[in-house]
Amino acid sequence: MSVRNREWPVALALTPALILILAPFIWLVVSSFKTEAEIGQADPFTWPADLMWRNYLDAWQIGGFGELVGNSLINLIGVVILSLITCAPAGYALAKIRFPGREWLFYAFILGLTVPVQAIVIPLYQVLFGLNLVNTLTGIVLVQVSNGIPFGIFLMRSFFIGVPDDLIEAAKIDGASHLQILTKIFLPISTPAVQALVIISALSTWNDFFLPLIVLISPEVQTLPLGLVRFASTYASDYRLVFSGTVISFLPIILLYILMQRRFTEGLTQGAIKG
Repeated sequence: MSVRNREWPVALALTPALILILAPFIWLVVSSFKTEAEIGQADPFTWPADLMWRNYLDAWQIGGFGELVGNSLINLIGVVILSLITCAPAGYALAKIRFPGREWLFYAFILGLTVPVQAIVIPLYQVLFGLNLVNTLTGIVLVQVSNGIPFGIFLMRSFFIGVPDDLIEAAKIDGASHLQILTKIFLPISTPAVQALVIISALSTWNDFFLPLIVLISPEVQTLPLGLVRFASTYASDYRLVFSGTVISFLPIILLYILMQRRFTEGLTQGAIKG
């Protein structure tokens, strides 16, 4: 039996699970194009008579999604850039630079994966309050970066360990510093791991509700998940607006994942194998 033929039973077995997972999303997207009368029909799975693109325009304008999306993009870009700046050098140092206490330092970072953010939310808020970073996008960016550092370091270190030490020695002979080795050699050949870190950071940041709920208070600085909850509670009876706003909230990050899913899988699998 060929490899392709062996894949068919697996695909058939997973098809029902795939349908169960996708059905709510498909229903939500289809319902977002319906009128309020069509949504209230007895059969919720009917196709809309006309695609009501107006629902999205109304939701965008009424819910102020332009400002919410802008805040979320600023938050996402800040978290992704700072995560790369911190996790890549730290992963390189813990993988390739020998210094006293290196293993213990790595274990200390890994220990951070076991601590839920809910357990430290009170001292976290007190620190932000003391630094005047409560209710600011800077504050939420720093909090989310620190929350993702343990996994980011683990991912980058796992990939860097598999890179031959001969590359470092050859670069040192040419007079390269560790920073030059990292930026000119390690990062270019670790593109899958970098892209996996970018996607994970983007997904967790875009969908994060708990940390922004604690840090961001004013509607002017709130991110999309917070704004969506506020919008849904205000217009709870207007399902067409709520459905359209929900699709607006998750569509960008789903498109990002679809476009980069192959790199995401490569980064995780190569890091796991090399680690």
